Amino acid sequence: MLKIGKTDTFEREYMSRFRLIAGKFGEFVSYERDRGARDIGLHLTRRTTEGEERLSSSLVWFQMKGLMSGSVSSAEFRKSTDLKLSLQVLHLKYWFLQPMPTYLVVYVESVDTFLILNIQDYIGKKWGKDILKLSQETANVAVPTNSTLDEQAFRLILTANDVKEWQKVLDADDDRSVRLCRRDYNLIWQIGTAEERRVEHVILFWDWQSKTRSQFYIKERKLGEKDWITLREHWQFMMNIGHLEDAYPYLELYSLDDQESYEDDDENEDEEDDFLAALGFGDYVNSDEFRYRLSNGEVVCGADRCGELIEYTIGVRLNEMGVEMLEWVRTLEQVGLVQVQPDKSEWISVAPWHHKSV
Repeated sequence: MLKIGKTDTFEREYMSRFRLIAGKFGEFVSYERDRGARDIGLHLTRRTTEGEERLSSSLVWFQMKGLMSGSVSSAEFRKSTDLKLSLQVLHLKYWFLQPMPTYLVVYVESVDTFLILNIQDYIGKKWGKDILKLSQETANVAVPTNSTLDEQAFRLILTANDVKEWQKVLDADDDRSVRLCRRDYNLIWQIGTAEERRVEHVILFWDWQSKTRSQFYIKERKLGEKDWITLREHWQFMMNIGHLEDAYPYLELYSLDDQESYEDDDENEDEEDDFLAALGFGDYVNSDEFRYRLSNGEVVCGADRCGELIEYTIGVRLNEMGVEMLEWVRTLEQVGLVQVQPDKSEWISVAPWHHKSV
């Protein structure tokens, strides 16, 4: 009777699990013969508003590794920040030079978890071009134990590859602006078309005093009506009102109170404002009330909600950067890379533990 080795069975099982996870995000591709030093490829897809799938221009490759329980126990995994694997330098050189990204995926049997690492980025940061001169046969690679392969990881991979595609379409060099457009294109369209759709927008910002995060809502209502709908709910770790304009640099924030620009007369107050700003608390105005001076000089006043949070209500529209990004969105919609949804409501959360090594 022919026997199947334990390692072969293990590889078949974790590859089946990987296919089950990854199959939701694209079409698999593979070499007819095992010659590419990469186990499996995935041509990423995106879902349309009609629920259909369309192929993106993103094709990525995965090199698979498995660690049996005898190699890494659950206790060892939980007390480690990373797992070190010995890989062939010849393969590292090959992956480093490829135009398409390669991801190292490691299945850890003891905790039934897949980890993921962008091996090209890792090589670039650790060795750079010096990897091509490395004469040894193997080298250690550290895979972070908090970089789990899940739906968020695949979304981040698709986003990273979309940004490259969008930069070509828009002829844009500013990576951050394109990333912002990729994240917020629907919101940019919603705010940018306010006049023609006869709607208005505000930001309701909750600066929590009892939590380590802040949250805010970008709301819309039709002119002359009372009811607001939420377009965007945003949670962010260690954020305060002073970080808002940096997080959304394409928006112009303004006071809804028709206040004149606030000017400090007291030199000591100026110095204290600068001190607070240097600490990362934003440009706060000295007052018995909670007041914040926007970059345009206008002041918004916050309401103290029982010491739990300070609530600010702020007007919002596109600034010059936002108007340019609105044209980007129109271009991307015209070529079929985005689908605008006028009534779409979104929730996003920004925190260190959402980071993946992709």
